[in-house]
Amino acid sequence: MKKILFLSFMLLMTAKISAYTPWTKGGFETGKYRNVFVEMGYRPMEVNAKLRQVFNDVFRGPNKVYFEVGDSLGYISDIKNHDARTEGMSYGMMIAVQMDEKDIFDRLWRWSKKYMQHQDGSRKGYFAWSCKTDGTRNADGAASDGELYFITSLIFASNRWGNDTGINYKAEAQHILDCIQPKEYTPEPRQGFGGFGGFGGGQQQGPQKMYLIDPETKLITFTPDGFGQRFTDPSYHIPAFYEVWAKWADDGRSDLWNECAAKSREFLHKCINEQTGLNADQCQFDGSEMQMPRFPGMPQRPQGQAPRRNGNNNFRYDSWRVPMNIALDYEWSCKDGEWQRQYGEKIQNFLYSQGVDKFVDQYRPDGTLPEESEILQAGGFRKLRHSIGFVATAAAASVMCIHDKSKEFVDHLWNMKHEPFEDGYFDAYYDGLLRLFAFMHLSGNYRVIPPANKFKMKSGDVTLTIDADNGGKILSLKYKDKEVISQSRFPESFGSTFWTSPQKEWNWPPVQEFDKQPYTVEQQSDKHIAITSEVSQRLNLRIGKDITVDPKDGAFVITYSIKNEGREPRKVAPWEITRVTNDGGLIFFDAPLGGITPAGLMNFKAQNGAVWYQPDEANENRKINADGKGWLAYCNKGLLLVKKFNDLKPSEPAPDEAEIQVYVNRGKSYIELESQGAYTTLAPAEKLSWTVRWYLLPYDAAAQPSSALVKKINTIVK
Repeated sequence: MKKILFLSFMLLMTAKISAYTPWTKGGFETGKYRNVFVEMGYRPMEVNAKLRQVFNDVFRGPNKVYFEVGDSLGYISDIKNHDARTEGMSYGMMIAVQMDEKDIFDRLWRWSKKYMQHQDGSRKGYFAWSCKTDGTRNADGAASDGELYFITSLIFASNRWGNDTGINYKAEAQHILDCIQPKEYTPEPRQGFGGFGGFGGGQQQGPQKMYLIDPETKLITFTPDGFGQRFTDPSYHIPAFYEVWAKWADDGRSDLWNECAAKSREFLHKCINEQTGLNADQCQFDGSEMQMPRFPGMPQRPQGQAPRRNGNNNFRYDSWRVPMNIALDYEWSCKDGEWQRQYGEKIQNFLYSQGVDKFVDQYRPDGTLPEESEILQAGGFRKLRHSIGFVATAAAASVMCIHDKSKEFVDHLWNMKHEPFEDGYFDAYYDGLLRLFAFMHLSGNYRVIPPANKFKMKSGDVTLTIDADNGGKILSLKYKDKEVISQSRFPESFGSTFWTSPQKEWNWPPVQEFDKQPYTVEQQSDKHIAITSEVSQRLNLRIGKDITVDPKDGAFVITYSIKNEGREPRKVAPWEITRVTNDGGLIFFDAPLGGITPAGLMNFKAQNGAVWYQPDEANENRKINADGKGWLAYCNKGLLLVKKFNDLKPSEPAPDEAEIQVYVNRGKSYIELESQGAYTTLAPAEKLSWTVRWYLLPYDAAAQPSSALVKKINTIVK
């Protein structure tokens, strides 16, 4: 017993040391991301549920900031300021593409293009930074971070969804990239500062250059015109975004974008305080403090009076984003990893000295508190607060850190409620978006999205789509334009996947090499694809998927293989999991009603030679096992999906598993149609194969138990 306890302790310690070893390569190279929450003891299912909850708070909850307009548009509003901003619109697009929420992404882009983007004139391709929620522009000028996010999220959308679904995402990104190149314009009176107001730039006469990226320093401007292009904002610096442009924009400027990434990393070293890790809201291109400009007509300062302090030199709202942006560059690129880790621990050390649950949201870069006149107001309040937006970005910095203090920041974010302060101040918009970004970072769901390795196969009017880069999942099965597989993008639960059985061998979450990581394409044609997974380091098994079209009956023939790559025999069974929607369909198969276990958990009925279940809603997850007769069917919205596989004897499935399983996720979210093959002993280097035939047919009658449905099934599976 002592030996077992010692070995368990050593395994835990080894896992902890491995998890916190500083990275030398980022997601561009490895495709791997830390789930800091899980590393710190939170359960994977709990983390997934929390991420979905935080997402819903922003997009669907009672305090949401996302609103749909008609059939095709949507916007994100800074509620407290009654407007829509390029900041929020582009953030929303990045979140949507990361979470695979295509409808939200497309709605936000259409609204942005219709109301915000200039289609002609000197500002062509740029976006008005603020509009009323009816689309009327509050200002014509741009804020450079909006363009930064618009371009990157559009490239990711192109990589993820392609360019033939109604929006040519890559062409839209390339158009903006072309338009942000330096060009001449004649400024209008008091036009400067990008429409933000304040300094103005109309005192400059004659043609001037407009540019998002300063041509000399290769650094992003605060605004791409007027006075605002003479300085920068540290929170606009996300070097890895430029690497995305260099890799996949295909605009002929890869060398420029890689140079911009390198210059941006150099700049961040200069603008951050060496002792505290804090930075100013805005600064000069060399990282030095902003100087208050003096324009013609401004009164002279009385002799002996100290210069008025420029509050833009303080750490405040924009500055909150810097820890999270540096964390993103660490996660994706890691080209400045050692400095980034030191930075993450430096800023957390300073905030820790202030109190993890007490630090405020505005400081001078040296860590002293600003005077009242320097505090930037928000929502009509001028007050220092312990804001959840800054709590979120400070916790996100934990992705870079190896010191133990990080857990306290992560725990504090997890437990902190996003709710109004005692004086009534509440920011659903900025605080909410940064909180969501932080949960994406810390759960490993803020990722580089490379071009999808997706393949389509057709059998008559039926199209199957498989994504080799995403766990080899079957993402879609359509009859003409009707989809049968659930497209609801829970962080881990979508499409049709394949696991090894029994589940007790790996518990949860599913084995990453089988369910999430890329598969290698071995063969591919219009009617055939063969892909293989990496070897699971945990199980020493490798998965293969071979899909062909049978010309005789139009079936998609899917042959799964499991190979033992280890040195010891392994017992294992194949297990296919296909997600469909819980929206009024009908599940049925041939089995004795009394053999469905646990009895009564789902309302199955025996009728016409089959057992039938019309999914209902519950507040808990439910799952049943059954000994079927080699087929499983689902009927919904004019479609009939039939899956045919080997009929198992009751003794053949893996322990505590079954030939047929149905899992219903709580609420009305999704259902899993599951089937398993025989539990088999594999010698080293031995491989098993298991085949499932998929049929998708039109079915115009109601999705109700009937002898006609059973008769149709019998003609298919005979």
